[in-house]
Formats: sequence, C-alpha cells, structure tokens
Amino acid sequence: MISLAALVLIAAPAPVAPHPDPSQSPAAAQEGRFALTTAPQSFDPLHADATANQVLQRQVYEGLVEYAPGGPEAGIQGLLAASWEASADGLRWRFTLREDARFHDPAEDPLWEGGSRPVFAQDFVESWLRMADPRLGPRGYWAFEGLILGLDEFRDACSASDAEAEQAWQTAREDGVAGLKALGPRTLELRLHRADPWFLNRLASPYFVAYPAEAVARAGAEFLNQPVGSGPYWLQSWTPGSGAILERVPSWRGQTLPDGRPAASIERLRFRYVAEGSTRTLLFEQGEIDRLPPLQDAFARLMPNGELSEELQERGVVLHQVDVPDLSMLCFNMLDEAVGEIPGDAAGNRQRRLLRQAVALAFPYERWHRVIRNGSWGLPARGFLPPALPDAADTADCPYRREDHEAARAKLAEAGWPAGRGAPQLKLDLGGTDPVNLAIGEMFREAMAEIGLEVLVVPNSWAELSTKMRNGEAQIFLRAWTLDWADPVNLLEIFHGAHLAPGINRCNYVDPGYDRDLDALRNQPAELRGPLLARAVERLNEDLPAIPIDHRKGYLLV
Repeated sequence: MISLAALVLIAAPAPVAPHPDPSQSPAAAQEGRFALTTAPQSFDPLHADATANQVLQRQVYEGLVEYAPGGPEAGIQGLLAASWEASADGLRWRFTLREDARFHDPAEDPLWEGGSRPVFAQDFVESWLRMADPRLGPRGYWAFEGLILGLDEFRDACSASDAEAEQAWQTAREDGVAGLKALGPRTLELRLHRADPWFLNRLASPYFVAYPAEAVARAGAEFLNQPVGSGPYWLQSWTPGSGAILERVPSWRGQTLPDGRPAASIERLRFRYVAEGSTRTLLFEQGEIDRLPPLQDAFARLMPNGELSEELQERGVVLHQVDVPDLSMLCFNMLDEAVGEIPGDAAGNRQRRLLRQAVALAFPYERWHRVIRNGSWGLPARGFLPPALPDAADTADCPYRREDHEAARAKLAEAGWPAGRGAPQLKLDLGGTDPVNLAIGEMFREAMAEIGLEVLVVPNSWAELSTKMRNGEAQIFLRAWTLDWADPVNLLEIFHGAHLAPGINRCNYVDPGYDRDLDALRNQPAELRGPLLARAVERLNEDLPAIPIDHRKGYLLV
C-alpha cells in the first residue's frame, strides 16, 4: 500500500537505490540502512496490502512495468516487459518479456541448475491466478476484480468446492483463462472487460508481480518467508515483524538511470522496524539509518521553515518532497452496534448516523494539523477525494468535516442523547503505543468530552490493530489510503461492499446504491463519469463510514 505507492513508501527505498556517497567509508557505502514505520510480516505478494510488506517485496519481485524515475509525471517504463501494444479500443494488450529477465533462487539447494531460470509469460498467468484464488486469502484481488475476462469466473470456481477449484486450476494452467494467456514463452496477452485509462498504472502496483510456481510448491505455507523473484535483491535473512537483510543478486540483469548511474547499486539493504518516530529521528541524526520522513517535533528542528537545517546541509543530507494523492481518515466499523448500520434497525441506524456526524463535527482538526502535522505536512481535507485528482473539484465537500461543537451537540440532541447523556461509550483503537499515537488518543478523547461523549482509548501495536481491522473488531480507528494510481475509483473502492474486511473495506460499509454507482463508474469513460462520481461521494458524505481528515505531504531526508 511502487505504483503511486512507490513514491509514498518513503521509509524505505525502491529497487532504484541512491548512489552511495563517496565520502562514506567503503563498508558503509556498500549498505543501505532503513527504518520501517510498521512491522513487516510477509514476502508473499498475496499480502502486498501492508506498507512494510510492499517495501520489502519490491526489492525481490518485479511486474511488467514500473513508474519511471521521477514519479508519475515521468510516465511508465518497462520492467519485465520489453515492449507492449494495445488495440485501438484498449481491450486487448500484448506484452513481450525481456529476454534477459530471470528468477534467482538463493537457496543452498536451488530449484534450478545454476540457481536461475528465465521468466516466462506463464509465470504471470499462474501468479495472477493465485491472486484470484480466495482459498489462499489474497488481499489484492480488488485490483483485478471485474477487469480481466474470465478471471472472476475462475475465482468463483475456486470458491465453489475443492474439486471444482482443482479442475479450474488444471484448465487455467493449460489454457489460461479467456483474458489471461501465455501465447508463447515471452508473450503475454490480456483481454479486458472494459478499457481502463489507468491500466498500465494499475500494472505497476505491487499486486501484479510474477514469481515461479516451483518456489510456491517447494515452500508451501512458508512461501511468505522464502521469496524467489526476478528483482535486484534476494533475501539473505529476516525476522518477521522485525526486519530483513537483502543482498544484491550478482547476476541481476542491471538497469541504468537517466543520469547514467546504475540502478540498485548498493550491495546490501538492511531494514528494521522502529516503532517510535523519535527513535527513527535519533537513528538518522546519529547516522545509523540513511533515510528519514521527518515527523512531528523533529520536523521543526530538522526543517525550520520547511528548509533543511544548516547542520543537515553541512552533512550532505538531501531533501526530497513528493506530493501524491492520499487521504487520512477516522474510520467507523459499520458492523459495530454502537456506531454502525445494523440491518432492520431503521431507528437505531438514524441515531448512529447522527452520532457519526456529531463525532465529525467535534473532531479536533485544527489541533491535529498543528500538533500531528506540525502545521505544514498535511493539507486539510475538504472531502473524500484528494485535490490532486482532476475530478475532485466536481464533487461536494463533506459538510460535517468542520469543527462546530454547537452543531455536534445539536446532532446528539436530535439523536435523543442531549449533552451525550445515554449515548454509548466510544472506543478508539490506536495503531501504536508511542507518544504520538498516545497524543492522538488523548486529543480525540478530550474533543469528544467537549460534547459529552465518553471515549475509551486502546493503544495497540500496528500488528494488533491490523488484526482487529481485518477481523472487524475495531470500532473507531485511523487509517490512511494512498492511491495506487491517480483514479478516484481507486480510493472509492475501499468502501465497496464486495471488499468487506479482511478486504480493503475495513469500514465494512455496505450500500447497494453506492456499489451500483461504483460498478457503473468503472465502465464509464472519464468524460461521462461526473454524475456517478458526484453521487457516490454524496452517499459517503451523508453516511460517513469515515471522516476525511487531511492529505499528507511526503518529505524525505536522504
């Protein structure tokens, strides 16, 4: 959650690693050291929904295409694809793979003689079929759904019974599915249900990578700890939930950056999970990690007035700023009896909708921006769509995204809970136990107390919160979504009823009308989407499965 995600996973590098500083010692110049802000758990691409997992996986796996150095504005370039062509209607795509693309197996007893073999078109077929098999618990199928001919039908067959699933797999291995076929060793053909102007950007996301079926068969359930890919690095050692060391593959085909420097030139990448922002800042200042997204109090010290401090300039630190479309939000679990929508309970649902609106009107947006975003590295939201999207200006602002305690109290009174009397206790689950998360919890508790609502704040590790969100056990929680490609539908997907938790719809929001509008949006050309897009956003504005807070700005010190 690099696609556009490549630009926002700024706690760690893309495979295009920075060129070593010649002023460093020879040993230090051979190692890149990075701190992950959340705990990595898996090298299986089926689990590429978590940011830390994506960061590590991107060093090992490759897809057909990637963003060119410089970000989305620089366009798309081939990765494992040497070339591609599309039909005039955008429904048929044909990709030719690079002749020098190879998988690399670091095992002592490798799968193939010499430890490598070519990447074939069939590897994409089987990797994407695996993402479509619901029995395996894939978390990225939402990116494929309704797009490739025959793939949804394959997924349905795998859902029916084990016997039908095995038959579906046997047929698909031999012949592919209608829209996903290997026409030869290096030719992959894709046929789509609909033309997608963002199709190449979609393919650049981490869900569309390829890996060898032999590695999956060998490792079984342990594939999440034993990755085999075609990327520039392979896994040397790792402790799930803690960190990993990756070594450069000696025989990787190589790639040259636009300025002539070699990509992935660092020999070793060392990642470690560091939960607290203050600790990450200290490690950067001490020279123990090489990149830092400056946050909270460190922002003002390291970047006074938004510019590098003189000390950092003297050390040769470089500042990068990347603005990508994203949304930070306060989310409600719509299955929760205190704050959600319960089927058949019209009166209760009206009360709970008023409660969510009251919470939105009482949220401490100004204090959040001043304390959590340091007054600078977040853009206050007007609504659900990031302003960087061209469609955002044509959708309505969220009417409850403002601080208005009088209006909040009126909503509670209308719900039958004047001054909060009789209202249910709320529970905010935090995604960390560090001082910043604790400050967020206290800030929220105090703001709700202003209108008479009682809040229980529950600190969790990020892994604990993730589990609660996937299991539908968190009542209220904070979440940020960075668009994998700059299409508003990519954000609106996280509220689609087909993606309920453990899928990407962690709010568990279900509105058949919203789902119909979103399904229709997917199939409309950009120039005809305005009314449907506006109506979908209006539904979110009124139902409030989440409250839009702000859009983060990306700063990175290197």
